[in-house]
Amino acid sequence: MSEGDGGEGENLANHPNWNAILQWSLRYQDEHRSAEPLQPMDQERREFLERVLGDMANANPAREMGKRVELLRKEDSSREDCIAALEELAYSADDLDEANDLYLMGGLHVCSAYIKNPDPELQALACEVIAAAVQNNEKIVNFATETFVLGDLLKLVDGAQSLNVRTKSLLAVSCLVRGNRTALAKFNELEGYNVLLRVVQSEHPRLRCKAVFLVSSLCTEDSSQCELYHSMGVIDQFFAYLYQSEEVDTTLLYSLRAITSISDRCSVSFPTPSGEILRNLLKQLDSQQHEEERSLVENLLRKIRTSPASDTVER
Repeated sequence: MSEGDGGEGENLANHPNWNAILQWSLRYQDEHRSAEPLQPMDQERREFLERVLGDMANANPAREMGKRVELLRKEDSSREDCIAALEELAYSADDLDEANDLYLMGGLHVCSAYIKNPDPELQALACEVIAAAVQNNEKIVNFATETFVLGDLLKLVDGAQSLNVRTKSLLAVSCLVRGNRTALAKFNELEGYNVLLRVVQSEHPRLRCKAVFLVSSLCTEDSSQCELYHSMGVIDQFFAYLYQSEEVDTTLLYSLRAITSISDRCSVSFPTPSGEILRNLLKQLDSQQHEEERSLVENLLRKIRTSPASDTVER
């Protein structure tokens, strides 16, 4: 082996990711070749791995995000390029540091503008970027509540023609307001609760499920939200869903959680047939597969039996 070859191999072996790549290569050897003796790496494969490792070493996530943001700024960028850029930014924004970089470079302003784009796919992807970026990031939550973003998202939830856009915008709203009092106050100021209850009555299962989940989460986090949604008749709506439901799904679980949270914190007059609805539901619940659902139903039945408003019906 020449001196030059030895130096090149030594540099590659000292790369921090080299051992992991080597182990991966050995682990995924074709099983029919597993008995063959290991052969020296040929020059072509060595050069390929060096290029890969060099690209990894030179990668700069902030610089790559900046390129995508600039592409989105340009009016002459193709639809396909914009879709790819938003997809990449939604993926990157899941990382807290990269979400902060996106915010600092003005990327969230650019992405948020796509919420108003007439193309449903671009709208939905912009909502995904917002949903990813705001999670556990108070600075970005404040940006979304202090600008037009939350209001525009609510408009999409309530009136977008595309079901996917409505679903993704509701996801973004949910990520914004859960666990953040400032965002929740803005949500209520914009009467987002009315939007939410309209979606609870949606005929689209996935959209309805996300809405019921958000109601349940808000009521679990904040007693004032329990009072608000109780005053709007959400208990009756959720019992109607339990009565009509033909399967035990996640929407049913979220409905039970919401009813439980509200009845724990408010003086509730249960609907007249609520006991019968819950007893019939209990018969459908498997003791192993639906342990939480059974516990919630049994707890609600105990409340109904001790509720003064249900004395004549349930006893």
